[in-house]
Amino acid sequence: MSSKYVRWLTSLVVLGFTSHTGYCQNIKVEYFSSATLPCDNKDLNFTMNPGGQSGVASKYWILPTGSLVDNTSKSDLVEKNVYRWTLSENFSNFNLTINRVNDEDFGMYICVIVFRDSTIKIVRRGLNLDGADFSKLEEKYKENAIIGGIAAACLFVVFSAACVIWQCRYSSREKRTQKEGLEKGDPTEKAFDNSAIEVDETNHL
Repeated sequence: MSSKYVRWLTSLVVLGFTSHTGYCQNIKVEYFSSATLPCDNKDLNFTMNPGGQSGVASKYWILPTGSLVDNTSKSDLVEKNVYRWTLSENFSNFNLTINRVNDEDFGMYICVIVFRDSTIKIVRRGLNLDGADFSKLEEKYKENAIIGGIAAACLFVVFSAACVIWQCRYSSREKRTQKEGLEKGDPTEKAFDNSAIEVDETNHL
């Protein structure tokens, strides 16, 4: 039985098992940034205990598309001189780096470690399972919103102050006009009063 067939068969078993069980660390990154997925966890602890890999026969990654990736695989290009994914040159850590992360890269990545005694260990890594990371963008918009709110508040205060000043000046001017009108009197009213007096005097004659 060829090693390729064994890997495919193992992958089907792993996918069927991990679809229902197992811890998955979700890594969130921004669009078009890079994400490095380590093929290690606290149970394996290859980083702190490199000797634990002495019994490892092979490693490979299962991508969200179902493709198998190992150190003999070739990645396609997402743009000029930029590979979609790269594997660390050091087989001991076997980190998978996804470059220029986009929607088609979101999903579950599974690193399969096959030991010489036929033991299989898996490491599950999620990449933007619930969407990309927008924290920096949200922080930027939040800062802009705060600045806009402060500017609007300042403008409101200035506008309100201008309205109060205008109202005070208008009221003062209106009162002054009324006062001047009372002091000078209304000529029509005076003419009417004089006519009434003359008529009254005539009647007495």
